[in-house]
Amino acid sequence: MVAVLSGIFLTAIVVTALRSPQGIVVSADPGYAPIALPLLLVPAVLTVALTLVLPTGRGTGAVIARSRRCATTESSGLIALALSFVLLVPVLPLPEDYVLLKFAIFLVIPMLVLGARRRRHGSSVEFPRPQVSPWLLAVPAVVLGLLSSVGPFSPGMPSSWPPLPMLIIAATATAITAGLGEEVLFRRLLQTRLEALVGPWSGILTASLLFGLLHVFSHGEGPLWATAAQVIALQGTTGIALGVIWNRWRRLWPCVLAHVLLNGFAVLLHLVGFSH
Repeated sequence: MVAVLSGIFLTAIVVTALRSPQGIVVSADPGYAPIALPLLLVPAVLTVALTLVLPTGRGTGAVIARSRRCATTESSGLIALALSFVLLVPVLPLPEDYVLLKFAIFLVIPMLVLGARRRRHGSSVEFPRPQVSPWLLAVPAVVLGLLSSVGPFSPGMPSSWPPLPMLIIAATATAITAGLGEEVLFRRLLQTRLEALVGPWSGILTASLLFGLLHVFSHGEGPLWATAAQVIALQGTTGIALGVIWNRWRRLWPCVLAHVLLNGFAVLLHLVGFSH
């Protein structure tokens, strides 16, 4: 399973690189220039390598399936939720509905349903948390977030920004629904159960593949197959980096921190400059 999933990621990277030899424009916002795919992959690759060489701390974070049947049912439901979001996005009548739908599907529904199941059946999976310094956990999160936002491995910044109130509202909503919501659904809930069912790396890669496909209607351009390859190559590999952080230490806050920096550090730099 690891070989098959790795092959999907490698194929997506090769297809994207061959289709866009001049580089990839990662956003439709004005001001972004094409950047070579290998450069865009550097932050995720460095984060994975750094996370794997840093100490795990005392103890282990290995997931134990208390009920494989319940874990399978819950994993299937979480995957169905993620896919429903992807399918509903193209038919949403208003832009605001995107934020509300993501908040409901990524946070409200899974927490309510899994909370009710846990009270009735008990937890389907359990895992200890290694004892480790919080400062250590912050290192790969900051590396991933900053390298992906500024410097030679980042896609740059837009040349124009929306009005300040709208920008602040949009950044806050993104931090909650993407920075927190996506990490809760794909790492804390789904990846954990998949690791218990199919093993650590299969769980990481499967959750990351789905995480990449989540962006298929919001990123990329051209035919659907090419967009799918691009989001697997870019957002999917970022998902692997976030998944390795979760797997290593079983703390969600470094994943959320990295994700918020990925989406919002450029906004923060703009706001700081704006305030002056």
